Amino acid sequence: MKVILLEDVKKVGVRGALVTVADGYAQNVLIPKKLGVLATPQNIAKWEKDQAGKKERQASDAASAAELVAKLDGKTVEVKARANPSGGLFEAVREKQIMDAIGNQLGISLTEGALSLSEAIKKLGPYRVKVSLHGVSGELTVLVSGL
Repeated sequence: MKVILLEDVKKVGVRGALVTVADGYAQNVLIPKKLGVLATPQNIAKWEKDQAGKKERQASDAASAAELVAKLDGKTVEVKARANPSGGLFEAVREKQIMDAIGNQLGISLTEGALSLSEAIKKLGPYRVKVSLHGVSGELTVLVSGL
């Protein structure tokens, strides 16, 4: 029996998937617990429409991600931190601080996990930071300066 899943179901499929399961499993578990609906022609038409909308959203997200990465690629962002006289920082610079600096200086807000640091930032100076959004990546320079 074909069923469209409304929720993620272990060992069956993820939400929004069109799956074939045993008749008894569909009638006794999936449909009564509202984990899935029977794949009638009307439900399949609605499912196909939802899938098309989902693909459009993914395409527009990828395009906007490419645009954001292009804006950030090669830019320099300054982060101020407390440091000792030898240039060592009292506290390492974190991704959150870099994201805040990008937002304040460039007016671009990023989602968590978009930045990846190749090394911990524990000293003053310039660092290269990789930006990755929806499979598109670029690099920006973070200049850590003392207060």
